[in-house]
Amino acid sequence: MKKAPGQVPHLTVEALAGLKERLEKGVAFKSYGEIVEWLKKEYNLQLTYATVYAWVHNRFQAKLKVPRPQSALQDVKAVELFKKTSSQQS
Repeated sequence: MKKAPGQVPHLTVEALAGLKERLEKGVAFKSYGEIVEWLKKEYNLQLTYATVYAWVHNRFQAKLKVPRPQSALQDVKAVELFKKTSSQQS
């Protein structure tokens, strides 16, 4: 039985390995757009945002973990008090 060869993947094997390694090492990307730029710079690949999102989010099941910004004006003592007295103690 004959089988069609299928489409060649957009990401090369070496680019996949590099991306997977970078995601596992914990050197966080801030956005998928940053990953697109990194792939363009490191591996000379012109990929769309959707392609990069599909590979990272669906195939690697990785999430971009960057903490949300906090106000420089917030009162540290009030935050600690809130954490101690909040009703959601674990």
